[in-house]
Amino acid sequence: MPIYQKSFNFFRKLPPTPQQYINEKLAVDMMLSEDSMLYVGGAGSCADCGEATVIRMWLAALGFKYGRESIIASTGCNTVYGSTYPYNPYLIPWTNSLFENGPADAIGIRMRWDQMGWQDKQLWVMGGDGAMLDIGFQSLSRLMSSGLNIKVIVLDTQVYSNTGGQASTATFTGQETKMSQYGKAIQGRQESRKELGRICMMHPNTFVAQTVAAIPNHFYKSILEAASFNGPAVVNTFTMCQPEHGVGDDMSRQQSKLAVESRTFSVFIYDPRKGDTIRQRLSLQGNPAKDDD
Repeated sequence: MPIYQKSFNFFRKLPPTPQQYINEKLAVDMMLSEDSMLYVGGAGSCADCGEATVIRMWLAALGFKYGRESIIASTGCNTVYGSTYPYNPYLIPWTNSLFENGPADAIGIRMRWDQMGWQDKQLWVMGGDGAMLDIGFQSLSRLMSSGLNIKVIVLDTQVYSNTGGQASTATFTGQETKMSQYGKAIQGRQESRKELGRICMMHPNTFVAQTVAAIPNHFYKSILEAASFNGPAVVNTFTMCQPEHGVGDDMSRQQSKLAVESRTFSVFIYDPRKGDTIRQRLSLQGNPAKDDD
């Protein structure tokens, strides 16, 4: 028997982590719970994929707090590595919608669930740059305006990872991509990046967070507060795509942490429950020198 099979068999015989070793006040401890194992082996993602890390942590938080929820996955990298036959890394029900209408699909499901008395059942939509910032933005905006209890997690890789790393409206000014080369005539991406977080904040009664998996406490807080919000919620996450960003397979965490420390990607939580003004609702905790210009 191959050694990896012996190791796998040993792993499957291990019992759940005893509750006494899980400190519920320590966010990362939720990963030790059996309830958090909702995204397991079988994904075909790249080594240390930034998206896969976010998905695993996101579902772990929800599983630990709420049990099994349901998700709608807009077509993109996440549906390719998450559903390559015959593998399925999810232990929860999920459905794949078109690239551009995951939020619209979710609206229909939410309304039907509410008719059935399932108001407290968690429903999340997942999608990348194109699905949420570009072709699918109208559908996302409609969801936020609806007031329905639907949550969205954005896997923001700053490029179209699934189709070869072309520029998207999430691409940063000066960034080099397959469609914004850096040279003497044109120095990378010329347009300004579409800041989805700020746009979402302008929708009525919508919870918005921007976070990275490299800061676990901020990440888990963003997810759980979004989940507890009675209405639309959007969590935008910086997700590394090593092949298209031109960095090593082990650089996902470091690069996303650098994005925050350099203020390339600010983290924040905007919670309408905190008050009537933007100052009351917006928390910039987690950013370097947050009180400086």
